[in-house]
Amino acid sequence: MKWYNALQFIVLCLTVALVAVDWGIGLWATVTFAVVTLVKIIAEKRVGNPSLDTPMRVALLAVVAYWLSNVASMLYSTDLSGATDVVFRKAVMLIAPLCVLLSDMSYISRNHLRAVFYALLLAVGGLFVYDWITGTFEDKNHSYVAMYILTVTPFIYKELAVRRQSMPLWWRLALYVAAVMSIVFIIYIDSRAGILCLYGLEVICGVHFALKSRWWKGALLALMLVGLTYTAEKNLPNHTSRLTMSPVVVPESADEGNASDAADGGDTVQAPLYGKYYDARMAINVTALKTIADSPVFGYGVGDYDTVLIDRYGTEGYQSLKEQHINAHNQYTETALATGIVGLLVMLWWLVMPLLVAWRRWAAFWEVLSLTFIVMFSLLFESILERQMGMQFVALLYALMLLAVHVARQPMNTEN
Repeated sequence: MKWYNALQFIVLCLTVALVAVDWGIGLWATVTFAVVTLVKIIAEKRVGNPSLDTPMRVALLAVVAYWLSNVASMLYSTDLSGATDVVFRKAVMLIAPLCVLLSDMSYISRNHLRAVFYALLLAVGGLFVYDWITGTFEDKNHSYVAMYILTVTPFIYKELAVRRQSMPLWWRLALYVAAVMSIVFIIYIDSRAGILCLYGLEVICGVHFALKSRWWKGALLALMLVGLTYTAEKNLPNHTSRLTMSPVVVPESADEGNASDAADGGDTVQAPLYGKYYDARMAINVTALKTIADSPVFGYGVGDYDTVLIDRYGTEGYQSLKEQHINAHNQYTETALATGIVGLLVMLWWLVMPLLVAWRRWAAFWEVLSLTFIVMFSLLFESILERQMGMQFVALLYALMLLAVHVARQPMNTEN
């Protein structure tokens, strides 16, 4: 391997690992990846990746289209400084896809891609050990960390499903420990999205096992997950409560008696509004949908939508949400608020393009399906693409999915 390819690959591994550990360090690593890629382009005197076909190029350019939809919304944003800040922050999403598009990464093999995911696995394992020693599980942003953890889960599954027989015993045991660790990690950070997504991944893996005539392995996987969940519930009584409860919001329209009951009851009592009952998550979603309905096509612009939503909380009687400046906590509604249905369709197109490419090529389909499911499911519970810790990781993962399709199409492929 030439020196510039080796350097680019090393920085790619470090970037994937560091983004999961700390978004600030990860941002510098991402910028370094861009600089190294530029050096590689200059050294090779070649622009463009010849290993990509037209659908893969279109998939990578879809990220640019999503970013441009945010840029276009600046035209009708009254807060231009806020809009500019959002657009510049989101520009980091372009780095990884454009690096894959503009530099020749045909040197990437299956083993190179495995090394990248092992780097992520080591980073997640290091986070787990650190949190276990320091007792800081609760300090993590559970939605983002759960997405990092879940990303290594299908990789562990693939490694054991394909290479288990050829692995040394210690390696197999390490992967089994890593699989258990990832589940325990999600339980301890108390992530609602992570818990539910984990069961969704089990369904995907179970179907894959069944299609490969290994239904008994799928049954064993299900039993292990049920057993660990039961054990977690016995040792962490609040574990399953994350699936059904959110902090209560008492609207100003509630009478004093109801407000007092809600305060005494904590999470188990919900506050009445217009004869119905809403918890905090439901209040956010309903308010966001009402706000979207007032400007559905193009939204309010990336500079204004947040202010419009916060003001709407006050109109709906959710003063505490207004005072805390709570965002939509859902990337789909957040995008619809900012850029309308037009921008939402562009985002959905971008997100599903790797899966469509994998389906069309029938290359790395199950891997891409799992990773796409993780991202799109996580977006239901958090505005992932509004913070650097989410934007950087999703953009990297997006590029890695297309690289996975590329390596799966290489000769002598028997792994899909």
